[in-house]
Amino acid sequence: MFPWQELIRLSVGGVVAAFFEPIFWMIIALVGFQYWKLQKSQQRMFGVCGFSLTQQIALAICLGSIGGIVGTFLLTLVGINVDQLGLAYIWPVAILLMMVNMRFLCFAYAGGVVALSKVLFGWPNVDVSQVLVLVAVLHITESILIAISGIYGSMPIILQRKNGQLVGAFNLQNFWPLPLLLMSAVAVPELKVPEGVLGMPDWWPLLPVQGGLMEGHIWMYTMVSVVAALGYTDIAVASSPQMRRRKSALHLGLYSIVLLALALLSVHYKWLQAVAAMVSFLGHEMLIQIDSRQELEALPRYVPPAEGLMVLDTVVDTPAQKAGIKSGDILLRLHNLTIDTKEQLAEAIYLAPPVFIIEILRDDRRIEKKVKFSQNHKMLGVILVPEGNELYYVQLAEDKFWLWEKAKQIWGKNNKKI
Repeated sequence: MFPWQELIRLSVGGVVAAFFEPIFWMIIALVGFQYWKLQKSQQRMFGVCGFSLTQQIALAICLGSIGGIVGTFLLTLVGINVDQLGLAYIWPVAILLMMVNMRFLCFAYAGGVVALSKVLFGWPNVDVSQVLVLVAVLHITESILIAISGIYGSMPIILQRKNGQLVGAFNLQNFWPLPLLLMSAVAVPELKVPEGVLGMPDWWPLLPVQGGLMEGHIWMYTMVSVVAALGYTDIAVASSPQMRRRKSALHLGLYSIVLLALALLSVHYKWLQAVAAMVSFLGHEMLIQIDSRQELEALPRYVPPAEGLMVLDTVVDTPAQKAGIKSGDILLRLHNLTIDTKEQLAEAIYLAPPVFIIEILRDDRRIEKKVKFSQNHKMLGVILVPEGNELYYVQLAEDKFWLWEKAKQIWGKNNKKI
């Protein structure tokens, strides 16, 4: 019988132990620096900031800890062995790929390349199945963290589309410290197994240890504490941040499950190792390209409405946020004054009493919200969608992967011949 409760307790204990590791707080400092840069960027664009830096770091620690528990549980469940992962090879490859494009700093690319090199050339000395299982489990963990992040890590921006139109959008960026416990296999004499060792069922591990075992010895596993980091970057133009994250999490989760199944099957069917290795990096790249294209080419969500003013985001700890005004709401009337322009909104705020009613349109329903100004401050705290004449905006750089572009060219030629 599998010791589920003991394994969960072990995973939680590993996360707690990571809080006493200096490397954990170094990663937290890097995460904080990334969010600080996002905060400064938002202040330059809108003059205000929509999120609290302290709150973002606290959420990163909380969600990263959840991810560490999930990741440790899954890695232990399949029986991964840190000694056969070849991290000394994967990291240099990841850094080299990062020099081509920052988003290639991902184990899906580096792990897939290292695994394929092992299959084709017999080098480096890694266990292909173990490497690809690690890639799959890390991405399953990432998909769960993306799904539960909600609006956390969503920064409003003004985006210039390919046709020159300025629209509202959200830059989605999350960074999570990931405290993990990885297993290391050690051969010990069968008669010298210490007491209190956690008993595992006969079918475990799903990933057997490669290498010979001396007669009279058995494999035992010790736990090694490792602190990693996960990151997620995306953009929401046609979707709300929550919808965009749910879609990304679903697609990433499906990709991860397929890769995990191929990696586990490749233990018994060696010809699947090359397939799984290519799915690791080509599948990940295809996922990014298709998802990004669909989002950027669809009709933008955050554009000026026919009536009223649309809210792109609200500023943290302001009357608008406290009143429950949300991204995508359309402001119609404030203190019985019609607001169709920013000038009309400014005038209505100036004339409004300390407590007033604002009428909004949400999901085709007109609702009213009671708003209360902060003491001696007449500021509503909304960031509006761009009108199209803004001076500061973001342009997306061309981000093409040559294999993807080549595949499209071949596909286009074949279609023309048909």
